[in-house]
Parts: sequence; C-alpha cells; structure tokens
Amino acid sequence: MAADDATSACRSGAPDNSSEAVVTLAQAPVAGDAPLASLPERPASPRFGAPLQAWYPVAREAEARRGVRTRLHGRTIVLRRNEAGAIVAPHQPDLLVVVRAGLVWARQVNGSGQVVPPLIEDSIGGGDLPMIACSEVEVETDYDQAVLGLVDPAHVPMVHDAWWWRASPKRRVKTKQYAPSPFGFTATAADAFASAPAYALTGASRRIAIEFRLPSTRIERVEAEGFRLVNLTTVTPTAPGSVTLRNAIYCSVTPMRALHPFLSALGRAFLEQDARILRRLESRPAPGHPLLFVGAPDQPSLWYYQCKAALSRASDDAPFANPVRATVLQWRT
Repeated sequence: MAADDATSACRSGAPDNSSEAVVTLAQAPVAGDAPLASLPERPASPRFGAPLQAWYPVAREAEARRGVRTRLHGRTIVLRRNEAGAIVAPHQPDLLVVVRAGLVWARQVNGSGQVVPPLIEDSIGGGDLPMIACSEVEVETDYDQAVLGLVDPAHVPMVHDAWWWRASPKRRVKTKQYAPSPFGFTATAADAFASAPAYALTGASRRIAIEFRLPSTRIERVEAEGFRLVNLTTVTPTAPGSVTLRNAIYCSVTPMRALHPFLSALGRAFLEQDARILRRLESRPAPGHPLLFVGAPDQPSLWYYQCKAALSRASDDAPFANPVRATVLQWRT
C-alpha cells in the first residue's frame, strides 16, 4: 500500500502483504522513522476507549441555560441554570461542569490522582472572537476511530468533497512540521499550499496551526493581518459505541455572527461526511486483523495511541511524558 494513500481505510484492518517489518505499538519509534507499525487486536487497555476522567463538551452554553438533557459515558446528565446563574448538573457530585468557549464541558472525578489534560485556554466565544457556527452529529461508532479522524492528515481527499473545502480532485504534496504540545502535538504548514479554498479568504499572509490535545480535541488556529479564526472540533463519548462529533467556529469578523445558521448547516454537512465513513467502518469490523499504520500520513494516528498510553501512566507523582518528537511529515492530499 502506498504511503500517500494511507488513510483511515488502512486502519480498518486490511491485511498487509508488504515485506516491511511489522512492530507493536510499544516497539514503534516516536519520530516516525519506521514505515510500518501495528497495533494488536483491541485488548482491555488504557490505549483504547475514552478516558473517563477527561473533559468533554456535552452541550452548548445557550441550550444549557434553558435546561437540557445530555449524555456522557452512558450516564444521563441534566444541565440547568441555578439561582446564581451558573450552569450546574444537580444531584451529581462526582461530575464537574464548566463553561468554556460557549460550550459546557463535563468530566467525572473519583479522586484517583490521575492527570487530566487541561481545557482549551483560548479566549473565544466572547466579544472579540464570537462563535459564528456550531454543529453536532450523533454517530454510532468506535470512539478511537472517531478521534483518528481528527488527527489523520490524509483523509480529506477521501472523505470531504464540499465545494468550499475541496475545489479540485488533484492531489499535491503537502509538508507540515510537527512538534509536541501539552498532552498532544501541533502541526504547522511548512509550505504555502493550502488545500481548502476557504483559506484563500484570509489572504496570503495567513498562519495556520493545528493542535491536537487529549482526549479528543482538535484546535485549528488561523491568523492573518486583522483576522483571527479558531476552528474547534471534538469527539464526546456519549455511550458505549456512540459519540457526538461537534464543531464550533469562532471568528474576529463579528458581523459573521449573522451567518450562524448558514455556517452551522455547512458544518453539519461536513461532519455528516465523517459520520458516513465511521458508520461504514463500524459495519464492517475485522476483529482478527491488527490496526496498521503506514508511513508519514499515519504517524499522527500512532502518536495518538502513544499519547493515550503515556496519559494512562501519568499521575501526581509521575507527570505526563509526551512521546512525540519534532519532525517533518509529507503526504499527498
């Protein structure tokens, strides 16, 4: 299988007949110098599934203020505004709830001392960078497969065909610099090529950085002269075998708030393309096959599992040790 075609389909369990060595995740180098790595069939392991004590968005702030029922890890959560005006989850003392970026985030607590990745620090959702779109899609799928869609850099031409995102089917070589960042990694473009026509609106001086942070948060930051945009995408484990894909966009061009319904509809259509692929993957399980990661396009997916394993080992006495090392990756997209 060619490295430039290594996408989510490679990880669905198709057997590999190449002569290159297959190594387990524990043996895989962190910098991506081996072209092929393999994960064993999913055992009971901290590497698989959603971390229970991490922060996940569970609702929009506006709907929570009106009162809403939602789910996290299979439990039902009722959110409402108390007399002081704060959003709370009554009668659930083991659940922490905070509002950040116009979303309500929740996490379970049990006092185990496990390290918890922090929430997004960006000052977004307010007057300077208001939310201009928010979209959600429920999908029955494997949690890890959904999160891999956030880090897989080569899945765009395979999954997304929106006219405003993918103008031409022609593929080109793309180069990005990757570096470790808190509880994950960040990619920045090492060339001037941007595959999405929407980026052209920001001008040639744009700077784009895409951060992935455990457990399942993708933060894309776009900056240009007089312009800022943050594109936040998350995966929330609502129940075993079910997740919510959520996307929220924040922009310094405040008049764009008037386009919230239209932009949210576009975002939902975008998420539905991901959901369609996830449903297809879930409907064709290959339990006897290992998960394979091939070449540069799959290196971020391998990092994801390595970071999860490192998080499971971290505690108050042993800080998170990021396994990611700075490197440059290339693929066709």
